[in-house]
Amino acid sequence: MDRLTEIEAFVAICDAGSFTGAAERLGLSRGRVSQLLAGLESRLGVTLLHRTTRTQSLTPEGEHFLLRCRSGISQIDAAEHSLKLMADQVSGPVRINSVGGVLGEYYLARVLTEVAAQHPALAIQLHFDSRRVDLNQDPVDLVVRGGDDPGSQVEAEQLGRIQYLLCASPRYLNQHGFPRHPRDLAEFNCVTGTPTVWRFRQGSEQFEYHPRGNWYSPSSQAQLLATEQGLGISRLSNLVLREPLQQGRVVTLLNQWQIEDSSIWLAWAPRTELPKRVRLVRDHILRRFQSFDLGSL
Repeated sequence: MDRLTEIEAFVAICDAGSFTGAAERLGLSRGRVSQLLAGLESRLGVTLLHRTTRTQSLTPEGEHFLLRCRSGISQIDAAEHSLKLMADQVSGPVRINSVGGVLGEYYLARVLTEVAAQHPALAIQLHFDSRRVDLNQDPVDLVVRGGDDPGSQVEAEQLGRIQYLLCASPRYLNQHGFPRHPRDLAEFNCVTGTPTVWRFRQGSEQFEYHPRGNWYSPSSQAQLLATEQGLGISRLSNLVLREPLQQGRVVTLLNQWQIEDSSIWLAWAPRTELPKRVRLVRDHILRRFQSFDLGSL
């Protein structure tokens, strides 16, 4: 039995002066109110009210307990009121976990600095972490993650899709030549990171390759640097490659083959209502990412 329900029934009886009045206040039957009080007295091992057919009066133990109960209920009411004010205000922490690289460290970070500048009472906490975050368990409000599935038991909206291209520096290609088919990659050094499998499609033909090479880093910027220095062939996103391609520092390869692209999602826990500060940051991210053409070069 709910201890708080028993205590609320006891306080209601004292405030109303009768079991009938308490029942009306609580929306319960008179018998249910009497049952709750009996359960409370049984659990505590004391009599709180002297009851007759016409009246009831507090015992000394009841008077002491009522004073403490009213104090506790008052503190609970104050805590609820404070929490509601916090939820309704644009202030306090908003915790975001995101993929790193250009998407998180440039696009998302720039969007979050905008909203932080507009609302100085917000405390933005942005973390880059490759582990899978559980929005229903971990202390995180919003997650930016990649993949075709945003995950189960979350609410999510797609921020866009990212293209991937195979590329190398002109210097490397002058020394080692060009691959004509994805299977030719076995003859070349590859700059590797995540994912560990490169998937290609041309019409109905599909091909998977597990890249091998003497350079590995999960950082797309580190992979780009290694590629520009002529260490090998890499698979990089269009977000990383825009400027290097325009400046001729790298060129794309196997353009007739489509490399598996990826969706980017903004996800949050499926609550009845998010705090106002979290809703504001979420909506700003969704609105600003609509203006970014993530899938183009």
